Amino acid sequence: MKITDLQKLDQNIIKMLADHKGIDKAINGKMLAQSLNVDLRTLQSRIEFLQGKGCAIGSIDNIGYFVPTNEEERTKGITKKENMAYSTLKAVMGVRSASLDWLDEMID
Repeated sequence: MKITDLQKLDQNIIKMLADHKGIDKAINGKMLAQSLNVDLRTLQSRIEFLQGKGCAIGSIDNIGYFVPTNEEERTKGITKKENMAYSTLKAVMGVRSASLDWLDEMID
């Protein structure tokens, strides 16, 4: 995949992140979204899309987005996503295994 294969917003995200290689140069998500003139949810969605296409974009809560420069940074950048995935899986399994009359059982 080449940058020109992507929509303009995705191209701009990649161009902006080129200046943010390494955790020490991470950019806050709100600042990045503002500089791209999009809302934070749109930015998050587009970054997830780019990650799914093989772009190594890391993020750390309260620090921001960055391009990892080594395996340690890559690991730190995906830990949040792994934790979110585990939490989501746990919630799905809970809903799937719940009795459909759980509310009545809980209140009685």
